[in-house]
Amino acid sequence: MVSLDRSEAVVELGKRLVTQLKVDSHDILSSWMAHHIAKLIDNVEKSSGESEAIEECSQAILSLWEHRAALPEHSRPLGQLEPIMRTLSALGVNQEEYHFYRPALREAAIADVDDATKEWLDLAIGLDYSARLLIRYALRSAAEKTASESESWVKLAREAGANEGADCRVVRFILDSDEEENEEKDIQAALEEKLTKLEGFVALANELVGNLKAELEAIKA
Repeated sequence: MVSLDRSEAVVELGKRLVTQLKVDSHDILSSWMAHHIAKLIDNVEKSSGESEAIEECSQAILSLWEHRAALPEHSRPLGQLEPIMRTLSALGVNQEEYHFYRPALREAAIADVDDATKEWLDLAIGLDYSARLLIRYALRSAAEKTASESESWVKLAREAGANEGADCRVVRFILDSDEEENEEKDIQAALEEKLTKLEGFVALANELVGNLKAELEAIKA
């Protein structure tokens, strides 16, 4: 049973869902759901806090929220995040394992080799980390505006005790600060580590660019 403390947030979530469903006024299912939820909310407001009306309304709203991915595209809360979600899932930037060439990098991390080789292997592992940083930065930059606009949905869903789902986690991933990611680390040390790894990435990229240009010039000659 939904507690009275949460019921107001649930009703507010329901009102926003009704507004969202009315965006696509030509969709019969959306119009029907909007009318149904609006009627249940009206019953709650007229019942002066009757528990049965609150429970029926809350369950309908929370169920609709949980199945929001099945709603028509133009009526879907947080639907604008779906391209970001697909990209984030495909790239797997939140995983703790190595992203690129996983078996090779796993072996490289424990390899017993000479110092010069070990230095190159460590650089390869560092590049994997740097690539993930750059991917996260690109995704956050691409979705920052959308995530900011969606933040109110996430906050309201949390207050209502609703099932947040993957789209809400994406919003938090985009908007959360590095301090939260490194809550058990010294923030300055974490930033310095990122900077060092990225500088190494840039240096090696520039070296490779130089080599490729030299090869191209040799071919042209």
